[in-house]
Amino acid sequence: MTERQELILALGSNCEQEESMAEAQSKLREMFGRNIIFSKCAWTEPIGIKSDKFLNCLAFTYTSHNIENINKAVKHIEKKCGSRKRARTNNIIKMDIDILKYGKQILHGDDWNRKYVINLMKECPF
Repeated sequence: MTERQELILALGSNCEQEESMAEAQSKLREMFGRNIIFSKCAWTEPIGIKSDKFLNCLAFTYTSHNIENINKAVKHIEKKCGSRKRARTNNIIKMDIDILKYGKQILHGDDWNRKYVINLMKECPF
């Protein structure tokens, strides 16, 4: 375990979007307890793929787990929500969870320029 770090996650789904988002949020609440806050959800057009619209949100919390453990945990949640590599090759994304910020580390730099991320970041409690 490390010192408590700010953690921002981006969640997105283009298949059974509302159900997938609710399931992922529930599993993240189990993981982080009452310390996790979710932004409102936003519908977005797909970027770089042909698919249904995406439902996206951001999650804000603190953690004392290292980034490797957080990454493994969110990938496990993706799988629990029905996300599969084969489906992803067909542009079906039941759930995608990316770490945007861990402590002072900024990840997925391009995502930070997306309009929905900019708008949803206004709800960041940090």
